[in-house]
Amino acid sequence: MRNVYIAFYKHKRKCSSLRDTFYRIGDEIIRFFTNGKYSHCEIVCPYLEQDGDLLFECYTSSIMDGGVRLKLMPLPVEKWDLVKVNIDINLIRLFYNRTKGAKYDILGAIGVVLPVGENKRRYFCSEWCATAIELANPQKYSPNSLYRKLKEKV
Repeated sequence: MRNVYIAFYKHKRKCSSLRDTFYRIGDEIIRFFTNGKYSHCEIVCPYLEQDGDLLFECYTSSIMDGGVRLKLMPLPVEKWDLVKVNIDINLIRLFYNRTKGAKYDILGAIGVVLPVGENKRRYFCSEWCATAIELANPQKYSPNSLYRKLKEKV
């Protein structure tokens, strides 16, 4: 069985463009209101080595990508922290296939800290991850509260 992790984004991106500055501000807002160092999370599984880098299958709902998506990418340790989860990657793939293309849920993400309604056809990153690993009340998790929940199980 292949190892599966949730990767938590801790990097502070450079403000080298207007777009990067916008996302950096968003990251900082998430970190501030959710009381932690993480602004995003993904379910990941090692995939292959390419040019000395280990690439991961990365599943999440991303505001940058418009919603639920799968990407192959490296996860440098200076940008990401990984927490192992006990779930079969095939269950993640099944959930991804049921939800791929679902839009990003900005109101749901705000609803983690403010009383805003949720949309059952949209996901924000930690909600998607918590749903995929079958946690109760997945819409209540921010990247930081999901990290704390997983670490208390270790």
